Amino acid sequence: MAAASTSQASFFKDLAESVQKIAQDSAKEMVVETTSQLVRDMIIGYTTVQVKSDTEVLDDFAQENEDLPVNPRVTSYRSEILPGSSVRPGTRVRIKSHMEVVPGSSGTSADIQERLTIWDNDDNSVALNSMTKKPGDNAGKGGAFTTEFSFALPEGLPQGVYPVSTDLMLNGDRVGDQRHGLQLVLQVGSDGNGQLVALARR
Repeated sequence: MAAASTSQASFFKDLAESVQKIAQDSAKEMVVETTSQLVRDMIIGYTTVQVKSDTEVLDDFAQENEDLPVNPRVTSYRSEILPGSSVRPGTRVRIKSHMEVVPGSSGTSADIQERLTIWDNDDNSVALNSMTKKPGDNAGKGGAFTTEFSFALPEGLPQGVYPVSTDLMLNGDRVGDQRHGLQLVLQVGSDGNGQLVALARR
């Protein structure tokens, strides 16, 4: 009788643990899906300004190099995340980039594209949202460009680090990339109320 009671107690314990695990897994899946949907629905803006012509970039390159490249070449690509300090959900985050592309002597067109990707905070291999844009109508000839992706972190995102990457493609090949991170943390104010704050990290 005692053995049966022990066996029955063990059965119910295992059953309770299984139910709890299923509930935890289901809750986690709901959080992941909610996060994905929030970021997917987020509107991403893009602006671009050409700051140097292809001729000006070519002249700068010729001053420091004896031979000109045969094919178009990216000589500079960098990006930064702004404002760079803490931002609250609803405040616009800006990813500002600068790139320089030297035209090639062969006359080959320079097809330049820049891609922004926001990654999942738990599984950094899962892309939540992505946008690819050309820096300008005259990019086929090269030049220097300043570009800016912008978006507002939506309310309701769970805490965690959201990797943000930018990639520069030239004629189909990735020739530059930059990695950043937005960390959402819970900040408790003097009134005791919690508040989500996003901190930019490199």
